[in-house]
Amino acid sequence: MYRCGIDIGGTNIKFGVFKHGVRDDFFQIKTPKDINMFIPKIKQAITKRYNLDDIHNYVVSIPGVSQNGVIVYAPNTNILGLKIEEELKRALNNENILVDNDANIQALVESKVSHLNDLILITLGTGCGGGIILDGKLINKNGYAGEVGHIKVHFGPNARLCGCGKYGCAEAYVSAKNMVKYYNEKMKTNINAKNIFDLAKSGDKLALQVVRKTARYLAILIADIVSVLGIKNVRIAGGLSNAGEYFIRMIRYYYPFYSVKNMEEIVIKAAKLKSKSGALAAKYLYDENKNARD
Repeated sequence: MYRCGIDIGGTNIKFGVFKHGVRDDFFQIKTPKDINMFIPKIKQAITKRYNLDDIHNYVVSIPGVSQNGVIVYAPNTNILGLKIEEELKRALNNENILVDNDANIQALVESKVSHLNDLILITLGTGCGGGIILDGKLINKNGYAGEVGHIKVHFGPNARLCGCGKYGCAEAYVSAKNMVKYYNEKMKTNINAKNIFDLAKSGDKLALQVVRKTARYLAILIADIVSVLGIKNVRIAGGLSNAGEYFIRMIRYYYPFYSVKNMEEIVIKAAKLKSKSGALAAKYLYDENKNARD
């Protein structure tokens, strides 16, 4: 029997299908803009390649908060109010479906593959999410613990508007979406985050400024979280983690300027599985995920 991970993002939905002794299979589709097309598109993508009867369970990562199987918060996708567990179970004819916040799932996966009992994971893509592992357990009180993208990092009349409707949130400054938006508005271009990093490395002044500002605001965010939790292991996941050491070094450089005293030296690295951890979740988690919560 196969296991299937489904990572719902603001731009793409990524799938990972696994079976012991069989090559891992990854594929993706564009995230539908119509809420009514979410479940049909997910089913269609899977049934193009697999028989539903051959899949034992699913682990589904969502960019928001689900309570009692209903999505109650999703600032970067049009899935608010979706009864995701009920509809997926019906569409996929499977009761073994686990739904959780994408960063929470990525944190659990990273904790498992890195053998860390204490971990802060920040995932950067269309939005900015966070997952917190403390003493080997996911901290997920009320479904909202770890929503680090909405910690305020900028105050004043020029603070950027976040997708959540409030101003000055970290997500408005450190997500790939907003980094790209800022550059493209300034330069009247239509390029992506990878292009911006490539331009920064080649000496483009605005691109370098954008990357440095993103790293600085991310360092402020990390310092805020560390000062509350005292955790010394931080991992960066999501699309921006693919920029590798070039970006991580910048974050490390800025972090000590904002950290609480005696916590200047922590470990900041790219997550081992980078942007694939959501799709890989079903390979590493299922029964463990049910039991690894606070």
